Parts: sequence; structure tokens; C-alpha cells
Amino acid sequence: MGTRRIPRVPTLRPEGRRRVRQSAGGGTAATAQPFVGTTPIGQVQWRQRARVAGRVKSVSVQPSSVSPSLLCKLVDPSGGLTLVFPGRRRVAGIEPGARLVAEGTVGEQGGRLAMFSPDYELIAPGGSEGSDIEA
Repeated sequence: MGTRRIPRVPTLRPEGRRRVRQSAGGGTAATAQPFVGTTPIGQVQWRQRARVAGRVKSVSVQPSSVSPSLLCKLVDPSGGLTLVFPGRRRVAGIEPGARLVAEGTVGEQGGRLAMFSPDYELIAPGGSEGSDIEA
């Protein structure tokens, strides 16, 4: 009988990790959770389910011979991750500057953290919840 190899977990990191700033209340901006039940993007882990809130920094379409994918970079004060919508060229309401809450299992794309086909909720501009989200 041979030995069984355990797959190696890739080293992944959130995109654009930012410096931690002190807020007026003594806490840090990176650990602030503007929405109840959300996790700062800088703390999400690969292959774990997460609910994150942030602002859309960029939206692009990744062409493919099989099917295109919409890539949406979501950022908060602690970092960023990519939301991937396979088979979509456009998703109504998802545009640069939009705020949203996304939930799904964190995977990877191109060595970066990503959520594929996440459940998401757009946050209305000027809404009472989430006004703390910064880009």
C-alpha cells in the first residue's frame, strides 16, 4: 500500500489589502462590520462560506471560447475579492460605485480570492445600513 498524498492548499490573499486605520471610537476601520452578519473581506478564507459587504470597484467581462464571465471587484477597507458570474456579460445594478452584500463560498481565480455565482443584494444609495462602506 502506498501513502496517500494530501492536496496542498494554495496560498491566496485578498486583493488590495490596505493599511488598518484607527477610527474615532478606538476600533479599527478594517474590523468594522457595516452590516450585521458580514465578515471583512480581509478575513475571508478559501473554501469557507462568507457574507461580505463592500463597494464595486470595477466590472469587466472575461471572454471565453465556451462562455463569457462577468468579473466584479468588490472592496472594503480591509481588502478586496472578485465576484464571478459565469455565463453573464452584464448583471443589472452591478456597476462601479454600487454597494452590495454578497454571500457564497470563497474559491480562487488566478491566485486571488473569488466567489463564483454568489447570492447578492444591492444596497440603495443613501441607505441607513452600510453607509460606513468605503472604497
